[in-house]
Amino acid sequence: MMQYITAIWVKTLFWLIRCLPVRLAGALGAGIGRTLFYILQRHRRIAINNIARIYPHQTRAWRASKSRESFAELGRTVFELPHVFLRSKDFLLSRVNIENEAVFHEAMQKKEGVFIAAAHHSNWEFGALMFSTLGYDSTIIYRPMHNDILETYLKKRRERFGAHMISRNAGLRWLPKALKQGTSVAVMIDQHMSQGTPIPFLGHMANSTTMPAAFIRRQQTPVVGVALERKGRTFDFTLRFWSIPLPHTSTHKQTDYFHIMQAIADSFAPIIHARPELWLWLHRRWLILENEEALTQVVHGTP
Repeated sequence: MMQYITAIWVKTLFWLIRCLPVRLAGALGAGIGRTLFYILQRHRRIAINNIARIYPHQTRAWRASKSRESFAELGRTVFELPHVFLRSKDFLLSRVNIENEAVFHEAMQKKEGVFIAAAHHSNWEFGALMFSTLGYDSTIIYRPMHNDILETYLKKRRERFGAHMISRNAGLRWLPKALKQGTSVAVMIDQHMSQGTPIPFLGHMANSTTMPAAFIRRQQTPVVGVALERKGRTFDFTLRFWSIPLPHTSTHKQTDYFHIMQAIADSFAPIIHARPELWLWLHRRWLILENEEALTQVVHGTP
């Protein structure tokens, strides 16, 4: 019953927000995000600590400002979702400029499948929807919600232009066939993976997936980076593609996996550094380092 009530509430809220101008909806979400920055102490601390790790030479005021605006960007993104999920294809395409699409198009023309490396940058749900909106055959690996009713509704919204959403709990037996059919497969590379491999992300070790590396090494599957970049604080974006030069393979499989994923992760650094507030700093990306630091403090008796 609770799942049903929650789903009805979310759907109703979606339709109400959909009635607002998208710029107003985004501004309202940003304001709520900035308010939550001051209310949610734990997540505020995570965001500030993450930014301090990557930008140790910046002032406390700068770190706090970027953290607060990261909360604002998340709030703006959430309140834009009703427009992303409910507005027409023509409306959505009118709000995006495509940059370097030829890089992705040429990779797809090879008919060998393509890995799309993406991150939680700006309105990532809109970015994920853009591939099917542009007419590409795309499959997106994602983490499903626990509310089955709401999950069914959101999955339908995400797939409405022809994308295929595959739960990361579904295994990978489907993947070789999808690549053989020339499908693009989108993978988020900036999530903490509890069973992942430590790979440098923004210069610091973080548990990461190495799943694409196995296919890239064995089948030479092309990989393309993509990021959706917001223009100012508007609902206007640039969808940017870039090719990712990959290292030569060796005789050691795990070493190759490491260097392939490092090359992919490193390609996102310029995008994030250009406007740090657009990235999702409030998740524990460097959890393995946090655990190591906490253990060191215990051993040495520091607070």
